[in-house]
Amino acid sequence: MTNGVNLEQELDAEFDVLEISPEQRESLQTYLTLVRKRDEETWEHSVRVGLKGAEVARFIHIVDPKALFYAGLLHDVGKALTDPDSLRKKEGFDEKDMRELRRHPMDGYKLLRGIHDFSAQILLRHHQFVGKGYPERLPRGHIDFSKGTQAMIGYFARILGLVDFHDALTHRENDKFSPGHPRLPTDEEAKGILLGANRDQTYLISELYDAGIFGGEER
Repeated sequence: MTNGVNLEQELDAEFDVLEISPEQRESLQTYLTLVRKRDEETWEHSVRVGLKGAEVARFIHIVDPKALFYAGLLHDVGKALTDPDSLRKKEGFDEKDMRELRRHPMDGYKLLRGIHDFSAQILLRHHQFVGKGYPERLPRGHIDFSKGTQAMIGYFARILGLVDFHDALTHRENDKFSPGHPRLPTDEEAKGILLGANRDQTYLISELYDAGIFGGEER
C-alpha cells in the first residue's frame, strides 16, 4: 500500500495542479489532521479517495475535479467523532458498530456546513446508493441551491460513493467478505463485489477498469 509520506507528496502535488489557494489548503488540511489524529488508516483512505475522485472526474469530463477532490478528502471527516473501537475493528463487526459508523455522514455534514457547504451536501449523500442507504432522513439545507446545483450534488455524491466503495474494498483488510478471516479480496473478487453492489454504474465501473483507474491496486 502507498505509505503516508507518499500520500502527503501526492496530495501536495494535486493541490498545485488544481491551483488550490493557500487558505483553502489550510482549511482542508485542518479537517484532514482531525481525521488523522483519530485514525491513520482513515486519513490515508480519505486522501486516496480525494485523489482518485479527481482522477475519475477528469476521465468522465463532466465533473469538476475540484468538486470530487474536496468532497473525497472530506467525506469521512465525521469519523473524527466515531468511537475508535468501532472505527478500527477488523473482525466481528456487528450491528452496534454499524449504527456507530452510520452517524459519520451526518457528523461530517455538521462539521463542514457553513465552511465547505457544497462538499457537506455531497458527503451527506454518498452512502445513499448501496443497500440500505443512510442517513435515512436528510436535513433541510440551510442554503437554497438551485435545482441544477441540487442535481449536480446528487450526481457527485453517486460518483463519490463509488470511489469510496472501491478504495475501501481494495485497501481495508477486514472480515466483511470472509467472516473470521480478515483479508483483502482478490482483484477479481473486488471487481465482482463492486459491480454486484453498484449495478446502476456497471458501464462506468467497466470503463474505469478498462482505463486502469480502478484495479491494479498496490497490496
